[in-house]
Amino acid sequence: MQTWAKRGLQTALVTGGLMMLGTGIASADENVNPDMPAGPLDVTASVPVDISHNAIGTLGKQVNLPEMHKEISTKPVTDKVNKALAPVTKTEAYKAAAPAVNTANQVTSKATAATQQLGQSLGKAGQRADAQPSVTSNGDPMMGNKVVGNVALPIQITGNALGVLGNASVDSDETQTYEHQSDVNTSGAGGGLAGNVVNLDWALPVQISGNALGLGGSGKTSGSATQSATTGSETTTDGTNGGLAGNVVAPQGATPVQVSGNALGWFLGHAETDFSGNSQACSGGSIESHGSKGAGSGNVGGAPVALPLKASNNAVSWGGDADSAGSANADAYAGGTRPGMNDIPSYIQTDGDTSFLSGNIAQPQPAAPGTVVGNAAAWVGNSTAGSGADRQATNMGSTATAGGFSSTSGQNSAGSGNIADAPAAVPVEVFCVGGTWIGNANAGGCDNTVNATAGSGTYTNGNGSFLGGNSASAQPAGTAEVFGVGGSWIGNASGSATENKTVKAGGYNGSQGNDSTGGGNVVQVPTSVPAEVFGVGGSWIGQGSGTASETKDVTAGGGGNTQDDHGAGSANLVSVPVSAPVQAFGIGGAWIGQGHGSADTDTTSTAGGHLNANGKKGFAAGNIGEVPVSLPTALHGIGGAWIGNGFGESQNMSDSTAGGDASATGEGGSVAGNIIQVPAAAAADAFGVGAVWGGVTGGDATNDVSSTAGGNSQTNGDGGSIAGNVISGQLMPIAQVFGDAASLTGVTHGTGINSTQTTSGGDITTSGVGGAISGDIFDVPVAAVAQVFGVAASLGGVAHAVADNTTTGTVGGTDTTSPTSVKALSGLKKQFPIGVVAQVFDVPVGLLGVVTSVTHNATDISVAGHEPQIDLPITTSELGATSLPKLPAMQKSERADLPALPTGGLPSLPSVPAVGGLSGALPSLPVTPGTLPGANLPSPTIGELLPQAELPALQGDLPAMPSLDAANPTAVLSKVTDAVSGKGMHIQA
Repeated sequence: MQTWAKRGLQTALVTGGLMMLGTGIASADENVNPDMPAGPLDVTASVPVDISHNAIGTLGKQVNLPEMHKEISTKPVTDKVNKALAPVTKTEAYKAAAPAVNTANQVTSKATAATQQLGQSLGKAGQRADAQPSVTSNGDPMMGNKVVGNVALPIQITGNALGVLGNASVDSDETQTYEHQSDVNTSGAGGGLAGNVVNLDWALPVQISGNALGLGGSGKTSGSATQSATTGSETTTDGTNGGLAGNVVAPQGATPVQVSGNALGWFLGHAETDFSGNSQACSGGSIESHGSKGAGSGNVGGAPVALPLKASNNAVSWGGDADSAGSANADAYAGGTRPGMNDIPSYIQTDGDTSFLSGNIAQPQPAAPGTVVGNAAAWVGNSTAGSGADRQATNMGSTATAGGFSSTSGQNSAGSGNIADAPAAVPVEVFCVGGTWIGNANAGGCDNTVNATAGSGTYTNGNGSFLGGNSASAQPAGTAEVFGVGGSWIGNASGSATENKTVKAGGYNGSQGNDSTGGGNVVQVPTSVPAEVFGVGGSWIGQGSGTASETKDVTAGGGGNTQDDHGAGSANLVSVPVSAPVQAFGIGGAWIGQGHGSADTDTTSTAGGHLNANGKKGFAAGNIGEVPVSLPTALHGIGGAWIGNGFGESQNMSDSTAGGDASATGEGGSVAGNIIQVPAAAAADAFGVGAVWGGVTGGDATNDVSSTAGGNSQTNGDGGSIAGNVISGQLMPIAQVFGDAASLTGVTHGTGINSTQTTSGGDITTSGVGGAISGDIFDVPVAAVAQVFGVAASLGGVAHAVADNTTTGTVGGTDTTSPTSVKALSGLKKQFPIGVVAQVFDVPVGLLGVVTSVTHNATDISVAGHEPQIDLPITTSELGATSLPKLPAMQKSERADLPALPTGGLPSLPSVPAVGGLSGALPSLPVTPGTLPGANLPSPTIGELLPQAELPALQGDLPAMPSLDAANPTAVLSKVTDAVSGKGMHIQA
């Protein structure tokens, strides 16, 4: 009991003194920099509320709703917690408070001494006093670890009008701004479980403004609303020479939500808006850490999310009338940059040299604007969005930026300096679409501008490492959108829009793996997929019209590079770039009605870039595997109807590119510098087509498409083993239908002007001098072209087809390697070009109808410098009804395996005697009056008349069967493979 009392009193006094000291220092620290988190825990959530200028109209009067300007925040609670947990640090404020602190320390010392004396007096006589522990403060009981949260949810509700059994009208111009920044700066260098940071920044402004509702009344709004929220913070820490130190987890969200300028005309109501909404959110900042000479240190997980959302300026009616106009803009910026490696503006920078599981980066970086703006929808009503009678166009736009360039290093480490990168830029939008079911819906005049950028390039270094400096990156970029569309079901609908869009995800990925094992490898999957429907008009018992125009540039990735000397399983590069625009536009269709679609596009889609890998004097190093695919797909300029009218007009200019040149080297290496590639440059289109059953239709289209996949490939396997080899399957499929017309008791036309250029792969160059199974090339370029154009068909109707085709395609190129070494199987070169062209064109076919076809065809396909082996045109202008394609005899000059027959081996036949000589040997016929003399000549026998040729006996100078060439045993294989690939063969009509 005495011992318990003694120790309890000691504890109470000492703890009280320390609490006093800690409280004083905490206050001093907070006063130094109120924007700097004072303690290990600093979590703040703020909800600024701005409610003003809202009204309700009912029963013949307008009621203006109360206003509110208030901030709801967790600061009163979190500030106290922060102060209680604030670390003891030596700052200038601490020095200023030194006299008070010293006094407190003296009091604490005296109290401690008195306590000791009291405890001794309470003990038994002669009892030895307990030894007191020595306590030394390190200044921060949390060892620099910090949990910081900064969440802002501003709410702006302004300028709304609700007419419910009455009228309401509001005009307002309001602005709301919120900003809170608190940089995080700490360190865990040389410590264990120290200097780690969790930093959450999220800016989520919500704007509900300028909306109007009419329900048995009228609601009208005009004006503008502007809102912005910023929760930025830079994060800096250090885990050098630490254990589980200096790590960072930083989610950063910028997600403005805008619901502005919408008009809802409900039953027997009228709603009208002319309102402009602007929203902006900025969150987070750049991140810097270090993990060199550490274990599990300096790792960074950054997640910047830029997601601006807006549903604005839409007009919706149900048994009423709705009109909307104005503008809507929402921007989001997540993450930030600071000068980094080589002064490159960088989002994340860290390192993990001479470490274990340190300096790694994981960074998903989405930038995805979401838009539903300027649409008109009616159900037994009337809706107008954007331009109309005395209405202005709807202007809209979004900018979304997430993250940026990142770099790290894992030299001489194990499992360090690796990067997992996932930037994604994919705007999702529906704008200026008119749709109705029994009513009118017109959405017109939208002008949309979008810029979405996710991430950037990456760089790391794994020299001398084990599983260090590797990089894996998925880089999707694209669009998912519908705009400029009008669709009706028993009614009238229209949509018109223009847009300019730039989308980019990721960039160049670089690494090094010199003298490493499993280091410096790069894997990248950049995909560019702009998918969209625009300029389409459709109707079912009604009228639908769509008009649109766009300029779009979508880019994913930017190539890759990795370097290695003397590595094992290092500096390999795998890339699968895919560029696949998918578009439907300029289409008009009707079923008992009218449909009109008109559109034009200028689209550029790019995925990946040039590749380089160096595996010199390495094992399983410097190899490249790539599958670049370019596949633009479009359906445009099509008009179709069933008992109605349908017209489609379009202009398509698309440029699709996947990958680029590839270079590698495996000199002096084993299983090094090899390239395996399957480039595929394709095109799939249907355009300029008209089809009708009981009506009038037409499709008019111009198609200008360029599709490129891969490029030239170069490597080197000199002095290596299984090095510098190239295995290539180069593909070029083209499938197109255009300039066709089909009619069943109707009138239609199809006009298609086509200019398509495709390029797949290119030249291949390598060398295997002094190597074994090196410098070999196995190449299969394949071209397959299928086209149907200029076909007119009619049964009891009228069909006119006009087609102008210019198709140019090149697949493969020239293969070059070093002289063949049969014993070492090096320098071998085998190429198997395969080409097929099948075209059906200029075919008018009619029964009880009128059909015409005006067609021009200029097709040039090169398969590794050769013409396609099979060329089958089917056309009434060149192929007769009883004609079939033929196989020309193989020319002797193309059969190099057969030696020429010896001249003079067979004797020539003697010539037939001259007429004069022959007449002298014939008896003359008896002379009759008036006849010629010589009638009494005897009749010669045939043996006497014609000289007989004596053929010599069969001699041994006829050509014998070719024997196997011992000096070149692959010659026979060459002859067989040449025949398989069709060399010397050409099939055409």
